[in-house]
Amino acid sequence: MTEPFDPDDEFEPFDPGQFDPYEDLTDLTGGDPVPPLEDASVPIATPPRSPLLTGLIVLLILVVLSIAAFQFLREDEPTVDAGTTTTTVVDDTAATATTSPDATPATTAAVTTEPAPGGTGAYGPVGEPIPIADLGLAVDAIGSIALGSPAAEAIGRLIATFGEPDEDTGPVTSTGTFGACAGETERIVRFGPLATVVVIDADGTETFAGYRLDLAFGGLSHPAASLETLSGLAAGNSIRQLRQTYEAFDVDILSHPDPDIDNIFELRSRNTGNLLLWGPVSSPEDDGFVRGIYSPDACDRF
Repeated sequence: MTEPFDPDDEFEPFDPGQFDPYEDLTDLTGGDPVPPLEDASVPIATPPRSPLLTGLIVLLILVVLSIAAFQFLREDEPTVDAGTTTTTVVDDTAATATTSPDATPATTAAVTTEPAPGGTGAYGPVGEPIPIADLGLAVDAIGSIALGSPAAEAIGRLIATFGEPDEDTGPVTSTGTFGACAGETERIVRFGPLATVVVIDADGTETFAGYRLDLAFGGLSHPAASLETLSGLAAGNSIRQLRQTYEAFDVDILSHPDPDIDNIFELRSRNTGNLLLWGPVSSPEDDGFVRGIYSPDACDRF
């Protein structure tokens, strides 16, 4: 606490020359510089960022990184102009052509094969050779090669067995001679004395539709000349052998209107009367012989 003032105490008078109470103060008259308010060696502090601005910057960086990652990882895809049409051509070359609507369509190379003599698009071999003994002549097949099957497969199996055909007419208009309907399109492929009949639909479908084994076609030394029916009848057998082989069936010898064939035989089922096989014969007598063995006509069957 401050001691109370006692007026009776002795008071030493003030001597102005004793000390200057303002001697440590700066001259405020303008002669001396104003002292700096802050230390110049200390760096100026950066003002704090706005939280909203910081968030926007981080979001922008994330978006840029995401786009870059997507472009890097995605698979490259071909670019097609809006005015360009891409057309896939299904053919032997499996080529793809790209054309503009205003341009001439590009052409693609096609694989072609040399046709057999007289043919237009040769058949090729299919599978392994078939033993002659397994090629029995039946009402609806040659061995396992069924009538009604695709011609490329059926004829191809015969090519694998007999080699290249002796004749291939290619697509021609039928006259009815080989059993296809007159006026329709047929194709006759011959292996020695064996003629195979192919019918061709309007859409180009080729079907194995019949056969005719005939000694008059020539090629008697050809392997096909030894073909027999399932019961064992062969071209060249006598009429007597024909009747004995098919004694459980109906065998008739008939005159034929074709001037090139005087007589024919017809083999029919005794139960149904259906025609099973037929062909030309040299004579109706027992000593006559079978000149050929035919499947039923293909007209209206396929």
